[in-house]
Amino acid sequence: MEPMEAERTPQHGQDVRSTGTAGSGGVASATLVLKVARYALLIGLAISLLIHGLGLVVSSRVMYAIGGRGGEVADDRPSLALTRGPELADLLAGSIEVSSPASGDLSATPAQASVEQPLDAMRDPALESSSDSTTSGTLSGAGDVGGGEGLSDGLGGGGGGGGGASFFGVEAQGSRFVFIVDVSGSMSVGGKIEALRAQLARSVQNLVETSSFMVYTFSDDAAPLGNSKDWVSAIDERKRWARRIIAAIPAQGGTNPINAFRSAFKLRPKPDAVYFMTDGEFDPNVADEVARLNTGRSPIHCIAFATRESEPVMKRIASQSKGTYTFVPGVPQ
Repeated sequence: MEPMEAERTPQHGQDVRSTGTAGSGGVASATLVLKVARYALLIGLAISLLIHGLGLVVSSRVMYAIGGRGGEVADDRPSLALTRGPELADLLAGSIEVSSPASGDLSATPAQASVEQPLDAMRDPALESSSDSTTSGTLSGAGDVGGGEGLSDGLGGGGGGGGGASFFGVEAQGSRFVFIVDVSGSMSVGGKIEALRAQLARSVQNLVETSSFMVYTFSDDAAPLGNSKDWVSAIDERKRWARRIIAAIPAQGGTNPINAFRSAFKLRPKPDAVYFMTDGEFDPNVADEVARLNTGRSPIHCIAFATRESEPVMKRIASQSKGTYTFVPGVPQ
């Protein structure tokens, strides 16, 4: 009986090893299933993304096709129209029109006066005007005014952002204006100082209330009107104040405008336009100094009164600042 049991023992051990091998096979199968499931999931995600992408493309094409006719695709996106050079020039010429006073066009210059009008009236005095216009360095004549040779149109048209200004018939645009005027001894003869007072008072009076102004008189030196240190608002009260002082401006001394320009270009904000009037000669080097001081590139409207002695340097100042030059022959005797 013992030999038979001995033979069974090895057979039992063999069964144990077989059972262990079967267990290992089950674990490997489960791992394989997990890997397959993972790959299947990734493939499914990729397919899903591809399908959604195709769906977006198709839907966008369908949206663009809405409103189409006869199977045509209607594109509602903005289009760019190209216009050839000549056509563009014609279009601009038709929609944007810029004009300057032609010869004989009196509508561009306000309120001309006859020679019979008194010099101290609150209107233009008896002056026939003659001028050369300086724009971008080019000097040329402009429209007839009051029977004279012509008045510079320059930046004319007036009525800028603050209503514009006019002085001796020369118009300027903007809302801040400086008047630099000669009150030397030579202005005391021939009714010139009276004409200056009338023109200056009229210019100040006609400014709109949103404008500001400064007046500098010069002879041997320069001084601000009423010792004002800053811009004067063009309200009625300040206009009355200015007119009272202007009416008493004396004429005496020499002709040196440079300190007036130095004071004017220190103002802040900078002037929109500067009027410069003189009846005599002054140092030609003033033109270069004025160009250096005028960092804001304010246009300077130069007015030679009664004499052409200062004409060359006045034209230089006007040209350098892109302003205008005007000659006023003077007051009839």
